[in-house]
Amino acid sequence: MKKTAVLFAIVAAMSGAAFMQPPKPVSLGDVVELELLTHTEVYDKIHNAGMTSVLLVTGGTEERGPHDVLGGHTIMARHHAVEIAKKLGKTLVAPVLPIAVAATGLRENTTQPGGVQMSADLFRAVQIAEIESMAMNGFKDIFVMGDHGGGQQQLREAAEEEDRKLAPSGVHVYYIGDFYNKTHDDVDMYLYEHKLPIGGHGAMMETSEMLYMEPAPGVYVRSTYKAVPFDPTGQTPEQWKAARDARLARQAAGDAGGQRGQGGQGGGQRGRGTDPNAPPRVNNGLTGDPHPSTKEIGKALADITVNNAVAEIKKVMADRRGTTQG
Repeated sequence: MKKTAVLFAIVAAMSGAAFMQPPKPVSLGDVVELELLTHTEVYDKIHNAGMTSVLLVTGGTEERGPHDVLGGHTIMARHHAVEIAKKLGKTLVAPVLPIAVAATGLRENTTQPGGVQMSADLFRAVQIAEIESMAMNGFKDIFVMGDHGGGQQQLREAAEEEDRKLAPSGVHVYYIGDFYNKTHDDVDMYLYEHKLPIGGHGAMMETSEMLYMEPAPGVYVRSTYKAVPFDPTGQTPEQWKAARDARLARQAAGDAGGQRGQGGQGGGQRGRGTDPNAPPRVNNGLTGDPHPSTKEIGKALADITVNNAVAEIKKVMADRRGTTQG
């Protein structure tokens, strides 16, 4: 009996000692966020480690239903950007801008508080200032993208203007549209193929991804997501698929109007159809059904965003090298 008691005491002491061990220090080699580095560490990464590429990603602050936190775009943008940078290698991530154009809630003049937005012209000017800051820091390849639908046109315009301006000094700027545009098409197709609710602001995509990303239950997504009332998209899966196929056909024919996300509006109406028989709008910042959301779905959807951006970045870099060599 004494031996057993002594054994338990030893095991308990060892367990307590292990529990009290301080966490392992973060390896600076794994840190890619500029805001988590000192200026000397950034200098070393750029000039000694050759990390001359930087991701300049915009998030957003807006309502997305009573269940998802306002900073969802920024949370997802930062997570995606870090994963993209690590997949690419030799790439850092600029601080994520938490404000975009046409925040859901504000642009509809609702009484729900919390959204933050700026005008399209100001947003474009801020992008230019950020790009020029990255150039002054010593980055040679700057990739501009946004998690929010509002401002995609201004992101493209700022990137193209600054690329023309900075190219003579050896700095190039790229708009990575697949981060938002292609991703939403691919996500909706994933949902369609898995017989899940398609489209919608604050619905399956955002809720599932934030469930996957949150550090503890309830931090980003409240448990009410399983029963929260929502504004239906007004489309059946078959109607969505037919509309998508028609839009892709227009794109293939060169119809710029078929491009998703090129205007200055946000994503609040993404997937909402014009079916006159659709139920009345539930004006709570949520368009679409988030009820079946899971962490597992969130990981799959996050991977789509990351892989789309990585693929386009590699393509534009290969095209640039080919043009330079030619």
